[in-house]
Amino acid sequence: MKKLYATITILLFNMSINGQSNQSTQNLLAFSKAFGYVKYFHPSDEAYELDWNTFSAYGARQVENCKNNKELADALNKLFAPIAPSVRFQLKKQQTPYNNQLLIPRDSSNYQPIYWQHKGVDFNMVHKKGSYSPYQSIRVNKSQKQDQSSPFGNIMTSIDPTDIKGKVFKYEGWAKLKADSEGQGQFWIRVDKPDKKVGFFNNSKDNPIKSDQWKKFEITGTIDEDAKGIVLGCFLLGKGTLWFDQLKFSIKEDDQWVEVPIKNSDFETEDIKIGRQASSLKWMGLGNGYEFCRTQNESYTSTNSAQIKYKGVYDIKEGDPLFFCGPEFGQLIEKEIVDGVICQIPLVLYGIIDSTYPMADKDQLSLLTSEIKNTSIAPEDVYTRIGNIITCYNIFQHFYPYFEVVEVDWQQELIKAIEQSYTDKNGNDHLKTLQQLTATLKDGHIRVQSPFNKSYIPPILWEWIENKLVITHVEDKNLSIKPGDIVEKINNISPEEFFAQTCTYISAATIGYLNLIASKRSLYGEEGSTLQLSINQTDYTLKRNYKYYDVYRNQEKPKYTYHFYHDSSIVYLNLDKIEMDTIQSLMPVLKNSKAIICDLRGYPNGNHDFISHLLKEDDQDGAWMQVPQIIYPDYENLCGFEKHGWHLKAKEPYLGDKQILFLTNEQAISYAESYMSFIEGYKLATIIGQPTAGTNGNVNTFELLGGYKIRFTGMKVIKHDGSQLHGTGIIPDVIINKTIAGIKEGRDEYLQKAFEMISTL
Repeated sequence: MKKLYATITILLFNMSINGQSNQSTQNLLAFSKAFGYVKYFHPSDEAYELDWNTFSAYGARQVENCKNNKELADALNKLFAPIAPSVRFQLKKQQTPYNNQLLIPRDSSNYQPIYWQHKGVDFNMVHKKGSYSPYQSIRVNKSQKQDQSSPFGNIMTSIDPTDIKGKVFKYEGWAKLKADSEGQGQFWIRVDKPDKKVGFFNNSKDNPIKSDQWKKFEITGTIDEDAKGIVLGCFLLGKGTLWFDQLKFSIKEDDQWVEVPIKNSDFETEDIKIGRQASSLKWMGLGNGYEFCRTQNESYTSTNSAQIKYKGVYDIKEGDPLFFCGPEFGQLIEKEIVDGVICQIPLVLYGIIDSTYPMADKDQLSLLTSEIKNTSIAPEDVYTRIGNIITCYNIFQHFYPYFEVVEVDWQQELIKAIEQSYTDKNGNDHLKTLQQLTATLKDGHIRVQSPFNKSYIPPILWEWIENKLVITHVEDKNLSIKPGDIVEKINNISPEEFFAQTCTYISAATIGYLNLIASKRSLYGEEGSTLQLSINQTDYTLKRNYKYYDVYRNQEKPKYTYHFYHDSSIVYLNLDKIEMDTIQSLMPVLKNSKAIICDLRGYPNGNHDFISHLLKEDDQDGAWMQVPQIIYPDYENLCGFEKHGWHLKAKEPYLGDKQILFLTNEQAISYAESYMSFIEGYKLATIIGQPTAGTNGNVNTFELLGGYKIRFTGMKVIKHDGSQLHGTGIIPDVIINKTIAGIKEGRDEYLQKAFEMISTL
């Protein structure tokens, strides 16, 4: 009887835990939806000014343990009241109509309706300063400050490498960050080589300065034999104040460290110069919106230290409408965010210059702001991980333009990622969860960057050819492995099993692009880690001591920017390399040629004006790039699209009367597919190769807690005939499949086919 009682007790306990777990998932799902609705569609000033990234982690903690829907609704009301006092959460069974009178000031004569408009999305997104972005978010009739500061402020100097080339070095110093800083500091060093190439580089991204106590930081490495210059310093990434001091640069001689002087390394003798007017051997500060100086207020051991302080440079952006469409006063987001819980979120508020109505309680807002600042943002914290998942989910939920193409239950993927976040333990685990979540969206532009990405590979490259994993390049000539060898096992499992694991972390719109990226990622690992291979019944242990792109650049392939064949009757143009000015200089030869082979198995070098010389008539299609116009959540009831095109003009000399052949493959993505869309859509050439990546449109980028950054496709792009590009790509007229024999013999089978077609036409 006691045993039966104990069994029942354990069963009831487990049921209770599982029930709470299910309730917790529902709680977090409800918060996830409320988070996105308020962040992107409720126009209060308080919400606009909020640190939403950290609020995602803070809010997840607040709602997680609600025991039932009543507690959940109460928790959501309490959580959002300081930033959105007009928002309501109710039990469905107790739902009452929303009272719009609560939104009307007693004297509204000076007030204007405030509401969100989004072209794509720009609110809390990341763009390179000075670069063009088609994406905008604005609260109509509400002017707002926009920070025009540089991403970081940097103090730097240089060292002459003439006498220390090839030496092992150590760069060290002391630094601290002011306690209330939002950013982080990073020591850095770069070796410059001839022809503007970069040698050794380290910016301490894996060892940032975050402590408000003085700590020692160190970078070690080897100076390149062909070093032309050495630059080093320290920068502040983001907002805050950074101090650093007592810098030291040493080289190793006979197992002893010998110091190489850095002028004013303790910042005692000279002020820091602003801008590049300083001589190369003096310290100079660079970064719009940052203040650089010596200070006596903080130093490690001496009188002065170097200080970088964020001040900010702001422009005022007026609240002019982005397009002629908007919600009407009184419209709500009124949805059942989870079974039994309703949200009522106004889309329009009245506002004046200084505030929106109704205003939040200042004490509540101050308390919330203080608690958010004290929230952990480390990926080792489960609520940081859950918060990042919530932020990521909402950006795609409301602004991703390809859900109609991609078959995915996005809400279910959110739930899976939240549940996985409880199992994850560290930043690397979290990276994998973010990759798996976004992989389901099948967007070739998606990349998840973080301090935990690994890019070291063994000295080989490989591809799937004839349904086998084939070595295509060997960097270490001492290895007995050769191009064309077939990989039989990887870490004691089949290549198919190994790649199946890799593919779950890759977002790709086509099978070809998925295989391309998997061929890279499958090699990645920690520097010095090993990969076990079985090739020709021989086992190999290869160390990952190479950077992928160094090996990729060295693989044997045509190096020509352009080339003439058969007395210039055939001209080869490598569109990945050749500049438009060079093409223009070749026009007399191109005009007199019989055939032109254009190689676009990669990314064009800004030379798309070449298309104009293939056109008989001006390009009239101005609607193939489409930016969504959004005022409602969940990508519903779009106002329409802002449509764009290239509007290319037909130019002389006309080259379309020749045999024009384009080589392309799965490496052609984005800009390359815009290029190839003209070739396909206007039938300007015979296309040879493999389908392109099926992903086009300007990327959009956002940051998450813990140093994660995600980019994705923010606009809809179609073909010139109006058909689908995403997930389809440009389909060649002549399909080329690489062969193992071609790899062994070092043949370019794409180029070979082009010559065959020229000789037979």
